[in-house]
Amino acid sequence: MGAYLQNAVDVLPTENRLTITGGVRADYFSFNDEWTVSPRLSARFAANDRLTLTGSWGIYHQKPTYRELRGTPGGTQTIEEALNKDIASQRSIQYVLGGEYFFPDERLYLRAEAYYKDLDDLISYTIEDVRVNYSGDNDTRGYTYGVDLQLRGEFVPGLDSWFNYSFLVARERFKDESLATYTDRLRENRRGLLPRPADQRHTFSAFLQDYVPGDKSWKVHLRLLYGSGLPYTPASPGPEGAGGVQARVRGERMSGRLPAYRRVDVGATKRIEVVEDGIGGPVDLELTLEVLNLFDMDNTVDYSWTENFQRVPKRLTPRTLNARLHLTF
Repeated sequence: MGAYLQNAVDVLPTENRLTITGGVRADYFSFNDEWTVSPRLSARFAANDRLTLTGSWGIYHQKPTYRELRGTPGGTQTIEEALNKDIASQRSIQYVLGGEYFFPDERLYLRAEAYYKDLDDLISYTIEDVRVNYSGDNDTRGYTYGVDLQLRGEFVPGLDSWFNYSFLVARERFKDESLATYTDRLRENRRGLLPRPADQRHTFSAFLQDYVPGDKSWKVHLRLLYGSGLPYTPASPGPEGAGGVQARVRGERMSGRLPAYRRVDVGATKRIEVVEDGIGGPVDLELTLEVLNLFDMDNTVDYSWTENFQRVPKRLTPRTLNARLHLTF
């Protein structure tokens, strides 16, 4: 069950000059008999026709999903037995400051936002390829802070384009080194303040559009993507088993970094007017053909390990053709 109350108030004589919005949300989760209360407060100040400043504070709770409740069953434990009925919702106390500036002559918006999030009752997880394995316990606390920047507008009249840049730091610390759980198997390699799996320091993306000269039914676009390397947990040599085969164990948690992610996409779109005057107006069909990862860049998602502990990268999608139909009526 859940309920919320919210109200917005103009606190200056000029309407919409300074608006403060406050609210509170309450939720009940019957599985673990948990109540959560989440107050929020935000403000928006229009300094002038071009500059708008914003700020917000709030407490947010995220109920555990099924896979977080289940964790990673081990031994003869059934999935039902593995469900943790004492697990709590993950909590985040968030502080956000932002602003937006409008350039009327260029029809551009410059947006900036800085944030800090104090995280508690986190459910730790690891990533293998694209599979996420959860611990099933509220075993960590941490924080996240960063900055988001965006320049967006009509570089070409009638077509939206943008540039995005983000800086992010995400850290966590395990609460109890004596837990006899899934995470206990990693305790010797997870001491201190560690990167979270989503600790990607820099990301940049851009999307640019333009018309084909002389024919506005044709438009082309270019997409650029860059992300600095995500952390991962490498493998390390373990004790020798039968036949002298050396076991492979997890190394120091999140101590490695994958290579940076890089991709360039290009595409073209043709707009065809199927019906000039349909039921609610014209009926248009857009045909788009894209080349994804144009330069066929190798992007690593994970590593597999040979018997002598050499890394073998697992690659993401190479150069790919993508076609799309979009009907508007």
